[in-house]
Amino acid sequence: MKRTFVPAVVLLLLCLPLVAQAQFQVGKHYAGPAIGLSFLGSTLQFGANYEYGMKMEFGTVGIGGLFRYWSYGEDYFFGKWKYTDILIGAQGNYHFKLENDKIDPWAGLVLAYDAGSVKWDGPLATFSAPTHGGLFLGAHAGARYWFSPTMAVSARFGLGTLSYSSLDIGLDWKF
Repeated sequence: MKRTFVPAVVLLLLCLPLVAQAQFQVGKHYAGPAIGLSFLGSTLQFGANYEYGMKMEFGTVGIGGLFRYWSYGEDYFFGKWKYTDILIGAQGNYHFKLENDKIDPWAGLVLAYDAGSVKWDGPLATFSAPTHGGLFLGAHAGARYWFSPTMAVSARFGLGTLSYSSLDIGLDWKF
C-alpha cells in the first residue's frame, strides 16, 4: 500500500502545474484571508480580501473590499500604551494579462476608513484617548500564484496615508 501511494502522490504533484491554468477571470469572485506585517508599530495584522472580476474598456479589473485588524502596545517604566486599528474599505485593481496563466499580477487603489483607539494604562491612571484614524487612501500591488484552478497564494505590498504601509500574504479562492 505504501509503495503505490507515494508514486501516485508524486505523479499528482508533477501534473498539478499542467492543470492549474486559472488566471483572474471576468464574472468570478475571489476571497480569502490574509496575514501580514503592518509597518505601523511593526505588528502582525489579520485581514480578509474580496474581489469581483469585471471587463472594462481598458482591461480587466477587480472591485471589492478589504478588512484589516492590528493591535500593538508600547511598554514604558510607568505604564503601557495600547493601540488598536480596524481598517474597512473598498479596493479597485487592474489585472495585467500574462502568457503564464498561473501568475496574476495587479496594482490598485484602496479607499477605506481606519477606526483606531489608544489606551494608556499606568499605576496612577488609566486613560482612553478619543478614537483616531479617519479616511485612508492607499495604493497597493501584488500577485496571485494559482496552484490549483480555484486556489491561489497571494502577496500584497501597500502604501498609504495615515503613515500606514503593509506587506501581507494570503490564500484566495475563486468561486
